[in-house]
Parts: sequence; C-alpha cells; structure tokens
Amino acid sequence: MTFFPWKKALSTKAIQVSLFVIFAFGLVAVLAPWLAPRDPYQFGIGQSSLPPMWVQEAHIHGTTEHPLGTDRFGRDVLSRLLFGLRTAIFLAMTAVPLAALIGATVGLIAGYAAGSRLDAAFMFLADVLQSLPGIMFMVITVLIFRNLLSPSWFHGLLILVIGFAAVSWVSLARLIRANVMQIKSGLFVEAAVSIGAPPRRIITHHLLPNVLHVILVWIINNVPAVILLEAVLGYIGVGVISAVEGDEFTVVSWGGMFFAGRSTLSSNPLMLIIPSLCILLISMSFILLADALNGIIRRGEE
Repeated sequence: MTFFPWKKALSTKAIQVSLFVIFAFGLVAVLAPWLAPRDPYQFGIGQSSLPPMWVQEAHIHGTTEHPLGTDRFGRDVLSRLLFGLRTAIFLAMTAVPLAALIGATVGLIAGYAAGSRLDAAFMFLADVLQSLPGIMFMVITVLIFRNLLSPSWFHGLLILVIGFAAVSWVSLARLIRANVMQIKSGLFVEAAVSIGAPPRRIITHHLLPNVLHVILVWIINNVPAVILLEAVLGYIGVGVISAVEGDEFTVVSWGGMFFAGRSTLSSNPLMLIIPSLCILLISMSFILLADALNGIIRRGEE
C-alpha cells in the first residue's frame, strides 16, 4: 500500500503559492458581506452604467461610491463581483465533490469487477455520457429542470450542480477503474481475498486508500472547470439566471455579470474584464496545484 507524501507536498513552493491564492479567494468570499461597498441588489436611480472611479471625463465620470462603476440598473459592480465569487465557490464546492463521489464509486466497483456485466453496464453508460458535448448537456439540463423546480436562486444553483455532476464523473470513473485494475493485482489485495475478506471491505480498506490522491488531483483540476462553465453558460444566457426564469435580480453570479456586461461593454468593459481575470487567476492556481501534486506522485512512483 502506498501513501501520499503530504508533508513534502505542503513544503513545495508552487503548492504554497497556489494554496495562498486559493485561500485568499475563499477568505474574500466569506467576508463578501463586509467587504462589499454596496448591496449588490440595490438599484441606483440616475447611476446606471457609471464608469470606474478613475474615469473623469466631461460627459461622464466615475465616483468613489462605486469603485468599479455600475451596471445598467445602477448596481455596484465591485459588490456584485464579490458576491459572484461566493456563488462560484459554492458551485465548485458542491458540484465537483458530488461528481467525484459518483465517479470514484463507479470506478472502484467497475475496476474491482472488471470484465463482469456490471463493469460492462457502467462503461456503456460512461460511453453514452462522454459522447454528449458538455455545454450542450448543461443547456438541455437547465431548460428541462427549470420548469420542474420552483423558481429560486437555490434551485438555479442546484440545476447547475446536478448537470455538472451528471456529465463530469465519467472521466474520474475511467481513471479510477484503470488504477484499481492495476492495484488489485498487488499482494496485499490477494492476501485479503485469500483470507475471505468481502468485496466491500477490499474496496474500502485496500483499494480506496490507494486512489485517494488520484481523486484529490481530479477534484483540484475540475474546480476551475465548473467556475468557467458557469461563466460561459451565463454569457450565453443559460445559467443560474435562466434557471430561475430570467429573474436576474434574485441571484448574483459571474455568469450573470458576463450576461449583463454585454450591453455595457463600451461604457464599462470591466464588467467583463475583472471577472475574467479572477477566473484566470483561480484557474491558474488550481492547475498549478494539480501539476505540482502530479509531479510529486510521479516521482514517488519511480
């Protein structure tokens, strides 16, 4: 049985920097109600489409009350950016672990029962889901479930969580299955089988601990994917907002900012640029973290 060198990983510079950036974003999300200068839902009469505070032109100028300007309804962009971060993190912290739970369970069972009818059924389902384009699947999911659930911000998020988990578990299931098929030929697994250990105990006590690092790296790699997916869906008008029947005043998300930012691109391009930079920074941090962990794992296997 192999163990992941956690102490060595935490002492790596790349991992430390990545964790610092991720922790900083998480802290900002938690403190968003106190950091936001305005209520992100509050309308500003006569303050629509204001530019950032450093823009001081004759016909239009920004104010310190709205550091990053306002949208077409007079809502503060900085406040919506901070609260949109909370929505993004909530999606990532629910959709990705749910997909990991499904994928790891299927991969462990299919890998242990490789060659059986159960394995064939799981892999057939995986092939069907993998053949569907991810964005198209999410669009269909939103269009179907938004009419089945009552319109609320929570159900809008829930629809995206379900859609992402339903289509993204496949890659992890295949990865875990391949690892389990190699691990189960080890002497410690054969010893457990020879003394009559049931399959459930072999999977949970012998196979699962040896693929936990694989699951962790997969989760880290897919966190930016779900954040980016929400932003893309929001930009095309099929995101959290669409899932609550177009009521863009009941939820704040970066996808919603992208959708609203299309109409203010000339007056306030920061509505698109700032969320894009945040997504880029988050994605780079998680990708760097995953690459560093993968490097440690490969060196440990040599």
